Amino acid sequence: MFRPSHVEPVTYRIRVQGNLDNSQTARVTGMQIDTQAGEDAPTITTLTGTLRDEAALDDVLDRLYTLGLPLISVEREESDQPAPAGAPTSREDDEPDPLT
Repeated sequence: MFRPSHVEPVTYRIRVQGNLDNSQTARVTGMQIDTQAGEDAPTITTLTGTLRDEAALDDVLDRLYTLGLPLISVEREESDQPAPAGAPTSREDDEPDPLT
């Protein structure tokens, strides 16, 4: 059966060049947003938050692309703690891989 490689909630730190204004932050709900403007350097916005799976990560990255914000980095924050009780371990809409 096919299983995505990331099926548990994971915390990510995503850095983009540019600034998210208040009207744009609704597009990345659930993410903490920190903006650092440098005098001689471009503005860098860091989004940090826990996403349920890779599809949610893809959605956030797609929204940032749509906003025209160049991606600098995506970091997965490693955690030594187990997933919280009740956290999903697979997507409900997963179907068996027809090739197996």
